[in-house]
Amino acid sequence: MKRKVLKILVIFLLFISTGSAQLDKQGLKVQIDSVIVNLKCDVSVAVASADKYDIIYSYNPDAKMVPASITKLITSAAALMKLGKYYFFKTAILTDDINIEDGTIDGNIYLKGYGDPDFSSSDLLRMADNLQKLGITSITGNLIYDESFLDNEYGSLSGVYKSDTDPKYWPYVTGLSFNKNNGSKDPAFEAANILAEELLLRNIAFDGIIISGTTPSAAKELVKNLRPLLNVITDMNKPSDNQSAITVFKVLGAELKSQPGTLEKGAEVISEFLTNIGIDRKSFEILEGSGLTRYNMVTSGLYIQLLKYLYEQVNAFDDYLYSLAIAGVDGTLRNRMKGTEAESNIYAKTGTLNNISTLAGYAVSRDNELLIFYIAMNNFKGDAYAYRKKQDKICELICQFSRN
Repeated sequence: MKRKVLKILVIFLLFISTGSAQLDKQGLKVQIDSVIVNLKCDVSVAVASADKYDIIYSYNPDAKMVPASITKLITSAAALMKLGKYYFFKTAILTDDINIEDGTIDGNIYLKGYGDPDFSSSDLLRMADNLQKLGITSITGNLIYDESFLDNEYGSLSGVYKSDTDPKYWPYVTGLSFNKNNGSKDPAFEAANILAEELLLRNIAFDGIIISGTTPSAAKELVKNLRPLLNVITDMNKPSDNQSAITVFKVLGAELKSQPGTLEKGAEVISEFLTNIGIDRKSFEILEGSGLTRYNMVTSGLYIQLLKYLYEQVNAFDDYLYSLAIAGVDGTLRNRMKGTEAESNIYAKTGTLNNISTLAGYAVSRDNELLIFYIAMNNFKGDAYAYRKKQDKICELICQFSRN
């Protein structure tokens, strides 16, 4: 009798500690169905095991949906797998003078960007310091800024397609970014102009002009700034940075196809990457890497296969997982799912456009089994808040799943 009472007490305490009973596969279906049954929009939901790869829940799996910013899951996955986790984004100062041992650069210097979306004032000042440490005291030529690593379609798809995202939301994208290009009509020139000022502050004589151009292939690299890919994709995924995502998308094209990097070349890389891991080419259309366009299109199967593939990459998965926002902790999920079983157990990417809300990533079940999930809601009316709350509830239910 005492054992029975103790067992009941343990079950009761477990229930209190978790806040709700665990759900088996059928129970999960019933509960998720009840969440989405009255939604007046297009809905697609899928849940699968990362390890066992069995489908635990599926609703409207073949629906073609606008992904919004969960597109960044694709961009960051391709960058991690095709460029490699040890890839560095570079910005360099070079010269066409073959002899600088006398402290004079008898020629031009070049500030060349290689697509670092996070290049900043502090990086530039450090490069100026390092140039001074080389013993440079004067520059007789010009300062040429070079953004030719990427194309000059700075607005990406802004204004290209009818009824697409308003042009004001599209970031400025260039091969030589500077301070996230915020509020600047020509960030590459701004970077070069500040470099010229910093040279003078360091008593490096310079009275040339600042112009746009390309760096000669034989130019000698003087100093450089390197930024790890892992830093870039984390700073892209957690806050959902569109400028970073489109830049990385173009860098994929530049590195794996040819320079300059373009959206078209980036799209080729993405298409080849996805099809090579077994994803049906008919199940997606990815035109740019941020998710700003409404002309990107996906199905649930793409995300289940993609996230399963990343899970299997032993040397890359942890980096990918921890680049994502964590429910109730950081990024775009920092204020969501707090106080629920999903808090700290959801690693995901959010997506939002007008009348579109999406969420996809990984969930930890009550058995500590890692699950993959995808939730897309398109063509609803009104604010996205109510639909995000539905997604949060689905995530909470997924975390209550148990095979025991």
